[in-house]
Amino acid sequence: MAQNERGAGRKPALSDQALQEIRRRHEDGETVTDLARAYGVSRQTLHNYLKEPEDGQRMVYRSLRQWQRLNRDFPGVDVQDYMIRMDYMNGEECCSQMLVSFAKRRVVVENRTDVPFHRAFGMKARPTWEDFEAFLEERCMPRTRDRLRLVLEDIGVDSYDPMAIIEKTQGRMAEDGQWLKISYFAPERTEGGEHGEDQSTDR
Repeated sequence: MAQNERGAGRKPALSDQALQEIRRRHEDGETVTDLARAYGVSRQTLHNYLKEPEDGQRMVYRSLRQWQRLNRDFPGVDVQDYMIRMDYMNGEECCSQMLVSFAKRRVVVENRTDVPFHRAFGMKARPTWEDFEAFLEERCMPRTRDRLRLVLEDIGVDSYDPMAIIEKTQGRMAEDGQWLKISYFAPERTEGGEHGEDQSTDR
C-alpha cells in the first residue's frame, strides 16, 4: 500500500481544547446544531465526539440545570414538572415546542412558526390535554386500521398506545414531512431526594 505523502492517518477535526470547550458548552445547554456551526464541523462529527443519540433515539437529560437550559424558551413554566419535551418538526425546522406531563395531564406549547398549518395545534395557543391526545392519534395510524395487531407487532408495540407508537415512529406520516423529536427528563436523585444538578448528561 502506498504511503500517504502528507503523513499517515487523518488529523482530528477538532483540538483537545476545542473538544473540552464543546463539551462544557453542550452541558450548559447549547445544541449540537449551534455548536457544529460555531466550530465549522458537521452535526455528525459532533454526535460522534459527544456520543449523543441521533434523532429517533432516546435523548435523556439527567441534570435539572441542563433541562432548564434546554427549555428556557418556556417563560414562567416550572419545567421540572414536565418529564417530556416534544419538538414538532417540519423537515429540519422546529415549528412547535411542547412540554408534556402525563402525570398531571398538562401540555404547554411555544410555536416557532407563523404558519398555522405547520404548528402542532394550528391556531390554538393553549391546547387542552384532550387536544394533545387527539394530536398524538393524528400522528400515528388510526385505531381502525386493518390488521392493526400485525402492524403494532411489526413496530414493537404491545397495544394501541399513541405515545408508544410515536416513540417508535417519530410520528412520521407518508403524507407530509413533519415528525416529532422527543427528549426526556429523568433526573438523578441526591441522598436528600433533590434533583442532581451536575449528574450525567443527555447521552
